[in-house]
Amino acid sequence: MYQPEIEHIGDELYFIAASPSTRRLRAQAQLLSQTDVPVLITGEPGSGKTTTARLIHSLSIRSSFQFMRVQCAAVLTSDLLENELFGYEHASANGRPASTLGKLEQCAKGTILLDGFDGMPDTVQRRLLKLLETGELVRRGGQNPIGANVRIIAAISGDLELAEVRSKIQEELFYRLSVFELHIPPLRERQDEIPLLLGHLMNRLTRRYGVPAPHLSSVLLDACQRYAWPGNLRELDNFAKRFLAHRDEATALQELDCHPEHAATKSGNGGGNGNGKNGVEFLNLQPTEEKSSLKLLVRNAKGEAERSAIAQALEQTRWNRKAAARLLNVSYRALLYKIQEYHLAPPAESERFFDSGDLRQAK
Repeated sequence: MYQPEIEHIGDELYFIAASPSTRRLRAQAQLLSQTDVPVLITGEPGSGKTTTARLIHSLSIRSSFQFMRVQCAAVLTSDLLENELFGYEHASANGRPASTLGKLEQCAKGTILLDGFDGMPDTVQRRLLKLLETGELVRRGGQNPIGANVRIIAAISGDLELAEVRSKIQEELFYRLSVFELHIPPLRERQDEIPLLLGHLMNRLTRRYGVPAPHLSSVLLDACQRYAWPGNLRELDNFAKRFLAHRDEATALQELDCHPEHAATKSGNGGGNGNGKNGVEFLNLQPTEEKSSLKLLVRNAKGEAERSAIAQALEQTRWNRKAAARLLNVSYRALLYKIQEYHLAPPAESERFFDSGDLRQAK
């Protein structure tokens, strides 16, 4: 058994290495932190790509400067993503020229993580390639090149050998970013770490919410190690929040189901809904100003599970909302309202974006 290494990398964020694979990952991050070359991080959703990027940043000489994460596939249009990254020139209220800095300039001397990089539109990819070639950027609508001193890390969810992933990335840009690649192993391939990770999550949550730590029996820990965790660390975190809220081992074991053939079909990021049904239990969650109550913990945990299950169903059906509604066993109209409530949006290359016309069609 390896002696675990727990490294604090910011706020309540920790990198935990307790297996050969994560120790290798930590060593690779240490080496890459000593250079300024771009890095490409791959791995399943929820596996820890952002945490690994933060680790590289925290170990580097850029650690005293800003770390930013931009979710490329979540930005609605190519123009908006271009503005967010590169900034833009415009006229102020009095008609004089003005500038709005993009994230690449805001993150000067720091590190920027381009998450969902394979969802970046071609026009933005071309501008990013130019930045990597020259070390300079031009704001949208501007003319003058500006020096860009920023470390770029890109992340994608998937296997780089898949043709559909490679086809979305311009070849020259792909090769510039993939000289150094880090692959994050899924949680099912490092099951020995699960008891440590679960205990760490419980300790963090009990401190945050000011509640006593629950007992984690050997039966529950064994079940956690047998479960496939398709949603990886994100799903484990949601499971810890729900268990801390209800403290019912029988419910937790039923949720895990303890059968590999069932574990592979559970909702990816939410870990199921904990009610023994195949669908999603839709909840009437109201916002609250309580920041440290157990009541808020229950609400947040259920809301995160619901949002994750919906997001996975939409991804599985390639944003065919009627098919996703059937998969979740809810009405089409209820699904549309939930998409709007959770501010979910498809990648730019997917079908048209959700709008109020869909609600009118659903009535």
